[in-house]
Amino acid sequence: MPDDSGSINSGNNAQIVRDGHNEVLRALKASKQQDGILSHTRYLNGKVLHPYCALNQAVEMDVNNYNPNEGTPLYDQTVVLLGTVLAKSQEFSDNGVPVRTVSLIITDGADMHSTKSRPADVKSIVSDMLKQETHIVAAMGIADGSTDFRKVFQEMGIQDQWILTPKNNASDIRKAFQLFSQSAVRASQGAA
Repeated sequence: MPDDSGSINSGNNAQIVRDGHNEVLRALKASKQQDGILSHTRYLNGKVLHPYCALNQAVEMDVNNYNPNEGTPLYDQTVVLLGTVLAKSQEFSDNGVPVRTVSLIITDGADMHSTKSRPADVKSIVSDMLKQETHIVAAMGIADGSTDFRKVFQEMGIQDQWILTPKNNASDIRKAFQLFSQSAVRASQGAA
């Protein structure tokens, strides 16, 4: 769930977020499990880049489909995203298909626009997901100079090892995406 708030643009990070998303897709496409992986990308403000689809049909982000200029409803949209992940994984489980999920929430600012959900609501969902031992929920907080992303994400129930806090520069952000890509590939190898 890439952040599509205006601060991504004003922080000159739109292209690096596009590149990072696309790098994750490419890493998964290069894995041995590529034929068994589905992808879903939903922006922070609710626009769906692509619904769940085979990895080879996943849409890469570019200047035409990603122009961050919205707000930051971090908690509301995380609840929606994780609900979607749970529904899709349940669909597979109901059909006897083993499933693992890996979700990445990306933001460069604290929640500013949620109207329905709070950190505790997200934490409840994340806790339920983690109990199943088939879900990984990760979060990347791109430094904005004031937000304690580790604290924000911990309040949302995200485990410390899945909290990425790159500095606000292309090199650090790229490294965080690479780390997540490697983790997503490893997780995909754990699914049948």
